[in-house]
Amino acid sequence: MRVLIIEDEAGLADVLKAEFEDANFDADTADNGMDGYYMGMSDIYDVIILDGMLPEMDGYDILSKWRSQGVSTPVLMLTARSELGDKLKGLDLGADDYLTKPFEMEELFARVRVITRRQGKVETKQIGFGDISLDIRTCILCNRQTGVEVQLGKKEYQILEFMIKNKRQIVTREQIAEKLWGYDSEAEYNNVEVYISFTRRKLKFIASNVRIKSIRGIGYRLEMADD
Repeated sequence: MRVLIIEDEAGLADVLKAEFEDANFDADTADNGMDGYYMGMSDIYDVIILDGMLPEMDGYDILSKWRSQGVSTPVLMLTARSELGDKLKGLDLGADDYLTKPFEMEELFARVRVITRRQGKVETKQIGFGDISLDIRTCILCNRQTGVEVQLGKKEYQILEFMIKNKRQIVTREQIAEKLWGYDSEAEYNNVEVYISFTRRKLKFIASNVRIKSIRGIGYRLEMADD
């Protein structure tokens, strides 16, 4: 899963990024409201941690603009404002939850689990398609018919997770690059092709009937071999 942390306190942003990465999230940060707003518009994040008081654009304005423009990514507002009126304002604008500073990381993670589960982002420990099952906590890919398993690398896991959630739909190279390396990444498309190749080898290793089909000039599609 990928989280966006919009926080102008550099020390806190660094701590949050490290904590989320230790929990197997991909974490991006923005230290001002304008950058955070545009990054959140990319639709590549599973959850956003949003400070209420930011330079260049206030967190409440960011949230209002996102919701008015159809951005449905779960948002947890993280701010020093503890008054009831501020909390209600954030919730009325479309925040999924609200946590005031200072806070415990355990509570933050618990609230993130709740709002992502509520949005259908985290439903089970495993997701699957055809004869494959992917464990979202251990990154183990399994052939459900034979029981053969293989450990995936981080990028291989992210590719399969993304493609399973968009099964039988074409996903572009641009979408995969943004999902794997972030909104402002300079990763080239041949990097995507390299990790697609690695992922295909893992599917072949477990003798799966699932394949990643190349769509010439566009991207890829996850499908069954007999589709």
